[in-house]
Amino acid sequence: MAIFYTGSYTQAGAPAENPTGNGIGCFQLNLETGEIKNLYYTKQRSPSYLTISEDKKYLYALEEMFENLNPKVYAYKIEKDGALTLLNSQKINGDYACHLDIIEDKLVLANYVSGNLLSFPILNDGSLAPCSQEMKHKGTGPNAERQEAAHAHMVYPFGEDKMYGVDLTLDTAKAYQLNPISKKWEAKPNLDITIEKGSGSRHMVMDNAEDFAYILGELTGEISVADLQGSKPEIVQKLSFIPENHTGAIGGAAIRIHPNGKFLYASNRGSETITIFRIDSETKQLNLVGHQSTNGKTPRDFNIDNTGKWLIAANQDSNTLVVFQINPKNGTLREQSKLEVQTPVNICWL
Repeated sequence: MAIFYTGSYTQAGAPAENPTGNGIGCFQLNLETGEIKNLYYTKQRSPSYLTISEDKKYLYALEEMFENLNPKVYAYKIEKDGALTLLNSQKINGDYACHLDIIEDKLVLANYVSGNLLSFPILNDGSLAPCSQEMKHKGTGPNAERQEAAHAHMVYPFGEDKMYGVDLTLDTAKAYQLNPISKKWEAKPNLDITIEKGSGSRHMVMDNAEDFAYILGELTGEISVADLQGSKPEIVQKLSFIPENHTGAIGGAAIRIHPNGKFLYASNRGSETITIFRIDSETKQLNLVGHQSTNGKTPRDFNIDNTGKWLIAANQDSNTLVVFQINPKNGTLREQSKLEVQTPVNICWL
């Protein structure tokens, strides 16, 4: 058995057709059969994205909404049965927090609408201290509707003390390093990864060696592959993850690498698909394997369990979690089971 948690949208104002989520869901996956069942729900307003500490003791959840609604970021203790016990919360000074992650003893959060990153010290008991630093992004992009101001979209840790703040408007993963003395984040522009303007850099992943990065462009439906081994990052490949026969909206969403490092997956809202790529073992570039329908609507996120056998897609606007079995030879997906879950947004494995 494996435990995972889902974030969800719970109220009006969320970017969903009918946000009726129940808060943070705790689920159990049967690793033999691929069946899932709900264990608990923890009530919270629109806890869209979640992250779990490396020691698996604590879960952190944001509230995705405008600052005038007093959003908070919450710290929970994970009990032995997977249930969550609230430790504390801190105010979010920003609009529409949309992602968060842990680097050393800091929880860093990205605010989409206000375009800023916030850093919260994590205390010894897993609780959060008030925000200790803000990093504000500024700029515009060529897509006047979507890139009218900075939009921080993801926090991605790398190394032991560094992170990327992926910004949809700047088409850049902006690098930061934690100063060991001041414990403040410092920009490292020589490590920034910039992709083609107008792409809408949303999320990213890196290979295990952290020699290559794969950045998903939400607006153009393309993945940019960056070689990080030189003096500065270099884009070495760009390719579409949109099915050729799709003529509707492009809304690139999630990107993940299989635990074995051989396959990369990317989802698109509109075609409602997950695209499968094989990663070349030598060049680390991508080769298209195929496209799989998520058998639902608006796959904002999906995630792969630690065994690499199962992929779960969160179909936000059809209110389903769909479990796919992964073919270990070619990475293709086959639906195994489905569970009705209200407005699921994020899949986070314990």
